[in-house]
Amino acid sequence: MRNWGIGQGKWVFVDWMGVEPGYGTQWGGAVTEGWSVPHGITLKVHEPTVDPTLVIAADQPWEQGYISAYSTFLEDGGTLRCWYENGGGIGYAESHDGVDWKKPNLGLQEWNGSTENNLVDINRHGHGIFIDPVAVESERYKMVSCHWTETERKVLGAVSADGLHWTPLPRPLMEHQHADTQNIALYDATQGKYVLYTRQMDGVSNRRGINRAVSDSFRHFPDSEPVMENNPLDAPDLDIYCNGYSPWPGATDAHLMRLSMYERTPDTMNVHLATSRDGMVWHRPLGQNAWIETVPSATGKYETVYACAGVVSTGTGEWSTYVGVNRLLHNEPVDRKTSELGVSGLVRAAVREDGFVSVSSRGRGGFWTVPFELNSDSISINARTLYSGFLRCQILSSSPGDVGSDTRFIRDMEGYTLDDCQPIVGDHIDTPLTWNGSADLSHLRGQTVRLRFDLYKADLYAIRF
Repeated sequence: MRNWGIGQGKWVFVDWMGVEPGYGTQWGGAVTEGWSVPHGITLKVHEPTVDPTLVIAADQPWEQGYISAYSTFLEDGGTLRCWYENGGGIGYAESHDGVDWKKPNLGLQEWNGSTENNLVDINRHGHGIFIDPVAVESERYKMVSCHWTETERKVLGAVSADGLHWTPLPRPLMEHQHADTQNIALYDATQGKYVLYTRQMDGVSNRRGINRAVSDSFRHFPDSEPVMENNPLDAPDLDIYCNGYSPWPGATDAHLMRLSMYERTPDTMNVHLATSRDGMVWHRPLGQNAWIETVPSATGKYETVYACAGVVSTGTGEWSTYVGVNRLLHNEPVDRKTSELGVSGLVRAAVREDGFVSVSSRGRGGFWTVPFELNSDSISINARTLYSGFLRCQILSSSPGDVGSDTRFIRDMEGYTLDDCQPIVGDHIDTPLTWNGSADLSHLRGQTVRLRFDLYKADLYAIRF
């Protein structure tokens, strides 16, 4: 089995991979506590802080009273940018803090005889936008969207030099796919390929799901394959509506989906969290429970909550995602949704940096990592401890491929025991681990090691090598 890159870059806990399973029962039933057994810890999903104030509302006449959740948020050269679908087309907004968003007058798209608006010069449904790091300048921005008639559904593409002036591609990116709602694509630098996530419909079970396709070229994608379907224990009337895909920012082998889950009978939408190591095999760490169920406000709760595309930094140690909200139900007619200000819009959901999932201990807990080759000069962590809590780490020498209950291959290293480690106390986004006052591990480079973590009332979000 793969170690999924632990020991390289930033390691986050989307699952239990990288944690040594240990061995608790000796052959023959010898009285022992076993070796390297994880204890007193859980994978904890953290709730976001949702601000019910609309950061983007339908306050312009061309928006026709309606803001859709099919919106993209990304950071570009220090500026936060948003493309959002509304009653009049695709609008554009900018921000420097993720809270206060401005709608510039672009003069690109005519509405009601005037170009005095913030509409970009393309009108597509279910758009997803990304910046291509390997593209020529004229195609630095790329868009995927969906198109359908009564007889066919297609995934369309467009390119742009600035994200405002768009050139539609002449041929569909993908044909004969049941694509609908928001599609999300990106350039995956690890693979050197383009990856596309679309919404699909199972023609047999009549349930929606998420498909994935990979291509060397943005111009054409092969037929997609299912990667995310309903859990067999999900209620029969629950659908995966939109994928809300994003790579976990800055992490090694970690991917996120903030799934818009449609409950058919009550006609409502809420957001679930899904995680993956490779972007293909996914699980929902909260099971059947929602990550964001409803969003309250002063004049009543928003019944439908959809995830938008994008995870952006909005301050020191803070990330923001955005959700589209509507007071009306999913299948209520559009003319009822396009009504007074405040019925629909986009709101911000904030988490601490890397704060989607952590390894956490309610009291005393601990675990060992699987063995890996140490190729960094220091190790730092993102962690938070409660009052009187702490976190410590030990480095142990280990031979690769150790199996079974023979502990001879796991040896203490002088100067790197738990007692040598300065305990981490409080709230830290990126703080180095030190042993006897030093964080320098350069002399251990190339050695195969394991880490042992000792936690008390602590959340460990990330390890940076």
